[in-house]
Amino acid sequence: MPATVGSGSLLIALAIAVWGFIAGMVGMRTKRPRLVASSRGAVVGAALAVIVASLTLWSALLGSDWNLVYVVQETSLTLPTLYKFAAFWSGFAGSLLLWTLILSLYAAANVLWPQRRARPFVPVATIVFLGVMMFFLFVLNFLATPFATMTQQVLDGSGLDPLLQYPEMAIHPVLLYLGFVGMTVPYAFGMAGLYMGREGRDWLVVTRKTTLVAWLFLSAGIVLGAHWSYRVLGWGGYWAWDPVENAALLPWITGTAFLHSSVMQERRGMMRGWNVLLVLVTFLLTVFGTFLTRSGVVTSIHAFTGTTVWPAFLGFLGVCLAVSLWMLVRRWRAVQEEPLGTEIVSKESSFLFNNVLLIAAAVAVLWGTVFPLVSEAVLGQTITPGVSFYNSTFGPLFLAVIVLMGICPLIPWRRATPAQLLRNLWPTLAAGAVVGLATGIGTANSGVGIALGAVGMALFTMLGEFWKAVRMRVHHMGERAATALYRVFSTNRKRYGGYLVHVGILILVIGVVGTQWLARRATFTLAPGHPAHLGAYTFTLEGIRHGLDGPYPQLAAIVRVSGANGEEVATLAPSQVTYPALQLPMGKPDIASFVLTDIYVVLSGTDGRSATLLVILNPLASWIWAGAVIIVAGIIIALGFNPEDRGRPRPVSARADGEAVAWRT
Repeated sequence: MPATVGSGSLLIALAIAVWGFIAGMVGMRTKRPRLVASSRGAVVGAALAVIVASLTLWSALLGSDWNLVYVVQETSLTLPTLYKFAAFWSGFAGSLLLWTLILSLYAAANVLWPQRRARPFVPVATIVFLGVMMFFLFVLNFLATPFATMTQQVLDGSGLDPLLQYPEMAIHPVLLYLGFVGMTVPYAFGMAGLYMGREGRDWLVVTRKTTLVAWLFLSAGIVLGAHWSYRVLGWGGYWAWDPVENAALLPWITGTAFLHSSVMQERRGMMRGWNVLLVLVTFLLTVFGTFLTRSGVVTSIHAFTGTTVWPAFLGFLGVCLAVSLWMLVRRWRAVQEEPLGTEIVSKESSFLFNNVLLIAAAVAVLWGTVFPLVSEAVLGQTITPGVSFYNSTFGPLFLAVIVLMGICPLIPWRRATPAQLLRNLWPTLAAGAVVGLATGIGTANSGVGIALGAVGMALFTMLGEFWKAVRMRVHHMGERAATALYRVFSTNRKRYGGYLVHVGILILVIGVVGTQWLARRATFTLAPGHPAHLGAYTFTLEGIRHGLDGPYPQLAAIVRVSGANGEEVATLAPSQVTYPALQLPMGKPDIASFVLTDIYVVLSGTDGRSATLLVILNPLASWIWAGAVIIVAGIIIALGFNPEDRGRPRPVSARADGEAVAWRT
């Protein structure tokens, strides 16, 4: 029954999507409103059919329906309910269904409840939504169905990959997909803006908030995946420049560039064509990332292997690229703005430089990601760039972005005089120099000094912006500091929410610098009563303990960690867990996190009495996760309701000093 209902729903969804796509195309060309309306209705109908299919699969997973191949492959009788639920997206076909479900919900929401200013764009955006849905529904119906049935009866399933049985992995893929698929919305409206020409030049005002929401999900998903890698995989790191990790990072970078350049379009009517190009590239990178993850063409712990759908994904990527380029070339002049008088030293130029650096960083990551495929095709052998490649390319470029982060808020619009530059920049440059010298000398590492000097400069600027705004309200309005800070956020949530996001990124970068440049590691074989030392810490084996990790046998080493004065800092229990699906026990690290360092211990082996431990001191690791929390808070503030907006007119454009200006309050 579930197989019939699920596969039937997907087939119906595909038929509705095909009809809606054709009706929309014909309705737009022949100006027949009923066909255009039918196309919009098709989005809703296809979404409802996909929802039915999704609920059917969830029901089969939670009910352990061993008639479905997917249920047998991804679950077992002993699997906890949470992971049975999450098994929906743990397998190849289920992950594609999740992608399609999220896409259909995004599309239906934008078709059913468009903003007033979005309505002219909806007919073309609907066609784009349906075109993307058609591809994924085609794959789900004919190439990778989650409703394939078993040819023989089984009494239990294989179970979920033990590495995925971690609470964060129940939501990490969903967050990534919400971010990835969310980028389809600005792409659809950007294509609509291209199609409409000059009449569609303000498409950005109806998509910027959706893009920010997608960027929020993508940011949270990336960091949550990094935290899972840090907590579960036992190698002491969180980012390995894995191809699938890079596939998530690429649209994040270009999405970041778009969010910055969209400010230019809103405030100054500039970079319209650049913004269209960025949303097209961001969407294409999400398709490329899906191709890498779901095609099996790369080797990764995150990727699906053994799939045969890569030609379909490659073809879809080619079609999207061809259509996007065709529309871009055909309509480029219509979306370009008139050149405005802007000096090279100005806020406008700093936004442009920021975007150039971000795109260069994306190109570096993209080249490192595809180089193994290129080398295999050209040379017949797979050559994978190491971490040093990314450190020498992406690292300096992103460091330059951080420097601009500290300079841009201090530069006036249009033109900055030398006197203005000197007056505005010398305090932040001095702060950066002091931080850089202090940390460089203190760590005896010039790289750390340069990196933290740049971060210190940018952080000084961001905090200075908050301080100036609060001081103004305290002095001129007599408000208390806490009230003034609240009012600063509530009256200009977009600006100061963005600044808070920047603060979060800078805090996160401090954590990255600490863990990458200052970490210390050692491997010890300890017997009870024979301690070992690393840094200021002493590690003593208290004993070996047998137990259970859920239903699985576990062997743990009890390790007491003491500080420089002999006081106990923590007691850790790194372990090895035996899973029936794996031939060897899997190490499970234990971590003691403090403000200045993480003590990371992995049990590499034991003879029942002594234990071999990998010990890593990761300075400032907790700053990475704290920075991520601040980023999320900043985005939520930037998206939040502004009480000051109630009843206030919201003009879209104005003209001042003979200069075109596009803005929103």
